[in-house]
Amino acid sequence: MNITDLIQTLEEIADGSPNAEVRFASQPNWPFEYSIREVVPWNKDTMIDMEVEAIQQSLEEDGQEPMSYKDMRALAEQNLEDEGKLEDVVYLEEGSQLGYLPEGPKMAIGW
Repeated sequence: MNITDLIQTLEEIADGSPNAEVRFASQPNWPFEYSIREVVPWNKDTMIDMEVEAIQQSLEEDGQEPMSYKDMRALAEQNLEDEGKLEDVVYLEEGSQLGYLPEGPKMAIGW
């Protein structure tokens, strides 16, 4: 599922229930429901910024000449592309376990 699909689904639901709480269902064999603590975007710019910091720290620790930000950013992007790590993802952080997943939602999910 991508962000567009999620937004479309939530908009359809929100028409009738705009204040519905969003929860996360987990573990089909022993189903629980959880609150969602946080939504964490993990995107190309975030990954590149973290890689730039790692490159800068490595250069400093090794006593090497500093690089320009532009060069470090290009190197960071290339490193991440080579590792296949430039996928944009949104993570829903698990919050508190609220209890067992009720029978109705279990059946709707197909568990």
